Amino acid sequence: MNKKSFVLGLVIILVITLLAGCTSTSKSANTGKYEIVRGAVLGGKWQMYQMRIHLESGAAFDIDLLDLVTNDKVDGYFYPERGSGASLEIKAGVNIIYKADPAGIPAGSTLSDRFSFTANQPLGTAYVLNFRNSGSEKTVTILMEIIYPVTAAIRGPLAIK
Repeated sequence: MNKKSFVLGLVIILVITLLAGCTSTSKSANTGKYEIVRGAVLGGKWQMYQMRIHLESGAAFDIDLLDLVTNDKVDGYFYPERGSGASLEIKAGVNIIYKADPAGIPAGSTLSDRFSFTANQPLGTAYVLNFRNSGSEKTVTILMEIIYPVTAAIRGPLAIK
């Protein structure tokens, strides 16, 4: 009896350990998935992340950029690696400060763009980048790079300081 309990206990611990160990830098949120391609501190004042975002039909993916102070600058770009593109909205509270939408782009074209904004207090200190696959394509893969001050943080499905 003790031997069977001991073996059963070891099997349970092994299964739990294996399941807990199955993590990676690729995560999901709102049915969108991401992977960090690379990250770097630039000149001690800026940080940069490149990430690949996978969106199934109808999926969305939010990146929350927090702790920006007045006059902090954020720059980035995005382009589709697979598919013709996904829409991107950048919001400060309820205010849309940037919008790119693939609706109306010519057939065979892709939606890619550069974005840049400066934080200001009336809009707040938190900004949300929302990528969305409207459903016209089964899968869209976007490569995005974002550069922001080292004093800010990204969270949501991502947790980057």
